[in-house]
Amino acid sequence: MRRLALFLTFTSSVFAASSTETKDVSQAGIQTAFRILQKEYIRSSDLTFDVLNRAALSGLLQRLDFGAELVPRTSEAKSGARTGVQAELLTPQIGYLRPREFTQLETKELEQHLRDFVSKKVGYLILDLRSPAPPGDFDDAADMLSLFVPKGEVLFKMKQMGQTSSEVETNSREPVWTQQLLVLVDDETNNLGETMAAVLRRRKQALLIGAPTRGGAVRYETVPVDAEWSLRFARAEVLLEDDSSVFKKGLQPDFPISMLTSLKRQVYHSTDAADVKSSIIDKPRPRFNEAALVANTNPELDSYLKRSAGQALPEDERKPSDTVLQRAVDLITARTLFQSAKIDWKQKAPVSNEPPARRAIPVTK
Repeated sequence: MRRLALFLTFTSSVFAASSTETKDVSQAGIQTAFRILQKEYIRSSDLTFDVLNRAALSGLLQRLDFGAELVPRTSEAKSGARTGVQAELLTPQIGYLRPREFTQLETKELEQHLRDFVSKKVGYLILDLRSPAPPGDFDDAADMLSLFVPKGEVLFKMKQMGQTSSEVETNSREPVWTQQLLVLVDDETNNLGETMAAVLRRRKQALLIGAPTRGGAVRYETVPVDAEWSLRFARAEVLLEDDSSVFKKGLQPDFPISMLTSLKRQVYHSTDAADVKSSIIDKPRPRFNEAALVANTNPELDSYLKRSAGQALPEDERKPSDTVLQRAVDLITARTLFQSAKIDWKQKAPVSNEPPARRAIPVTK
């Protein structure tokens, strides 16, 4: 009986915290409900300690959301997904970088691409942090941030469970990129990407574009619980320079743009084997022009004949489009145009040498 009482106390506290339907029920009421179900339920024999234990753990994990989760031990090893940094010049003035797993090797690769962009005098960088990567090591996040943050500045702080003081991460090197920066985020941005975005936005070094993040800027620890499963749970919380936290809050983009997660993953899959520019630029349909006239061809007639024969045309296949990246490029283009348009408000109108127009004289009767 003592074992049952202790168990009911534990499970009732879990369900009281995790279920929205029982939030107004007292602890004694929840324990009474458990006892009644175990005795009077039509299939009370199904409510074994094992079933109730699993239900309690399920409710607790649901309550903690991404703060804790059970993961297969096989997933702790490196996945077979493509790794590395995807880099490309979208225009001569716009560079694009997307780390896929936020590892130490990708940090070195990221630095190489940044130096290459600097040598080519690229003025804008789009840093895509939307990759659905597993939680990473915050040493890698600090190394990546050191490529952007000035030397000697605080990157972020780590507050361990049960401690009052925080570990301060400070940049000890000169940054590589000091130009304009746009950061793409969404609800799949992992803990490292979310921390990087929060730090850069907090320092007013970047604008965020995309969807709200989920608020998972924490350090995770993974502990095996049996032969097949491990428990991954938040062990330390990331704090910004002003001791603010984004855990459970997330980041609201400066320019919110919604995009389906499935569509974004299609874009990533298609651009892994091609260029990123293909996801933001539509290929125009071939038309009859001067070049076709010189070549003695008529692409419009060829398309008409194929269409009449029921054949598919290349332009019929619609490739997935990255609307978030498109809007980021549009924002940079618009900003560049406005900056290049210099208006001299003090300039006077040019003096004309033409004689002034004569006014019509009304005829009086």
